[in-house]
Amino acid sequence: MDKASPLKQLVNFTSYTIGLEKTLRLIQALAQVAGELGTDEVLSAKCLIARDQLALGRRYFRLLDFYGCFERVQELLTTNPVQSSILNLMETAEFTFLGLYLLLENLTILHDMNVMLVSWYRPLLVEANKLWFYAIILSILRSLCRIFIPVSPQPSKTGNNEKSKTTEVALPSKTPFVKQIIVDACDLTLPGSFIGWLPVSDLLVGMAMVISTILSAEEHWVKAQQAVH
Repeated sequence: MDKASPLKQLVNFTSYTIGLEKTLRLIQALAQVAGELGTDEVLSAKCLIARDQLALGRRYFRLLDFYGCFERVQELLTTNPVQSSILNLMETAEFTFLGLYLLLENLTILHDMNVMLVSWYRPLLVEANKLWFYAIILSILRSLCRIFIPVSPQPSKTGNNEKSKTTEVALPSKTPFVKQIIVDACDLTLPGSFIGWLPVSDLLVGMAMVISTILSAEEHWVKAQQAVH
């Protein structure tokens, strides 16, 4: 079968919710970079308006994502709760923080839509972004643990007797964890700059957002192409 054209691949990708959301996120990031780099004040202002509108539109995609986070927390707590490892505890905390962030963010959507303006908009978003910041930090720490803490793989033995048996150790690839750290480090600039914990410019945030979006979308891009065949 002939390989689909780039346009057809993009259509396949955006046919899925997560693919469309990633595409809008990339356009939002590029609009922010263009708005910060632009020399024409009018054009830069329009780019930043487009960024804000895209950011609002993307929020509809994650309106109920907090449910999946809390569902994951319940799963972690009910699966061997007594023998939970430190990684499981970290993941439980991570998804708890992430779920709370998404839930609190939802409370401000009517304000962003200019439907119901509230005085507590900024303070609530600050606290919500703190939770998002904590969740990303925990994700980075979990990935670092996966890289540096040795795993004890089950040896696979072959042969008909004990003397001829050989042990083959298949260690998991560390590449996905390195990639996840890069994505998380880039995403950390968003809540970090919003709450003032990371002294980064809007231009740097936009560039980091471009990198994290492309890296995190790669896997979904491949799956979208495979799904249509």
